[in-house]
Amino acid sequence: MGDPGPLPTALSRLDESARAEYWAALALRRTKGLGARSIHRLLTHFGSAFAAVHHAARWAEAGVPVSRGAGLSDGAWRREARPEWEDSRDLDGVILLWTDPRYPSLLRQLPDAPALLYARGDLSLLNNACLAVVGSRACSADNLRRTRDLARELSACGVTVVSGLARGIDSAAHTAALAEQGRTIAVLGAGLDVVYPPENRQLYHDVGVRGLLLSEFPPGTRPEGPHFPIRNRIISGLALGVVVVEAAPRSGSLITARLALEQNRAVYAVPPRGWTPPVPADRADAPQTDGTATENTPDLNGCARLLADGARPVRGAADILEDLLPQLRHLLDHVPPGQSPPAEASAPPHLRSKAAPGSAARRPGAPACAPDSAEGRALALLQTRGPLHMDDLLILLPDQNAGSLSALLLMLELNGSVQRLPGAVYEARQS
Repeated sequence: MGDPGPLPTALSRLDESARAEYWAALALRRTKGLGARSIHRLLTHFGSAFAAVHHAARWAEAGVPVSRGAGLSDGAWRREARPEWEDSRDLDGVILLWTDPRYPSLLRQLPDAPALLYARGDLSLLNNACLAVVGSRACSADNLRRTRDLARELSACGVTVVSGLARGIDSAAHTAALAEQGRTIAVLGAGLDVVYPPENRQLYHDVGVRGLLLSEFPPGTRPEGPHFPIRNRIISGLALGVVVVEAAPRSGSLITARLALEQNRAVYAVPPRGWTPPVPADRADAPQTDGTATENTPDLNGCARLLADGARPVRGAADILEDLLPQLRHLLDHVPPGQSPPAEASAPPHLRSKAAPGSAARRPGAPACAPDSAEGRALALLQTRGPLHMDDLLILLPDQNAGSLSALLLMLELNGSVQRLPGAVYEARQS
């Protein structure tokens, strides 16, 4: 057999037009006086980095002073852009440009969305419903378990779990989500080719193969403190909501939650042990509490503070999925009839619009369920045995727990395959 030739790299994957767009995006990113928000205004107004660069005299139309384009003409930006361009020649990955239809639509809405992203892995995950799961690096064993359960349940329902590949909660969320159909996206605080923390080398590799790695930082960028708040806006920006499992009073997780609120995303928190919901002060039996954690759980006060400030308490995936039903229905409604999103096999059930061969029967228009999946087996039981109580389903599906089964049934209800009857009884809808 002949030599297959060199493997494709990030730069070699771009055609001539995309290379021009990439170089223009680097020009904007390296021009002094232009921040992420100004660049976003230019991209939104002109439609591409290439058009923005070639219409620098018209930047005022986008609300950006023309004077900020002075750096383009003196060419100073080239000294910084050239090394990034050259490094992309050797980068194992993909350059995701603003003009690329695969650029995530939720992220594009942010006023400081990045002009480009470097990616490695399954880009179809960007089409999925995503939820961010974040928390402390130095976390308790109990919250590691809770994180794994939550991420596994979400991913089993086709939701993609987004986190930051950090130690502790992030790592547990990625690991648990990888094995299920929703899988996971890791947003890095360093270059796409930099493994951090070093002990996560195997997890980094697994996410790059079976999930998706993302970074807006140039190849080779080392992890530094200021990078992590910057990457956190992407974690929350990709997601419909952010759930904080554990957080110190001053932590990156709370920064992510604050960014999520600014981005109009839902914010959830896992209640710390000993936490009780605050009672309205005007009630006669109101105790002297504000809903914060007890003194023996100081490391969890970040979550308790989020809850006191209005975050929604969650103990499992079902709580989150039920709360997000309107957005999930919106996603389902916007799949064109008779068509499928990219990478059908990896898309979550609630985004699939055509049956796979041998899929379980369902009512017209309902998404397909693979017969060997947890959803397919639950649906088959309801079709063959008739209405069943949730407790009976737990016995018949021993690989499910109450939380994962609740989430699974909620997704089947959402896509129209089953309906809930009074008393936690479920039945399959007639075809």
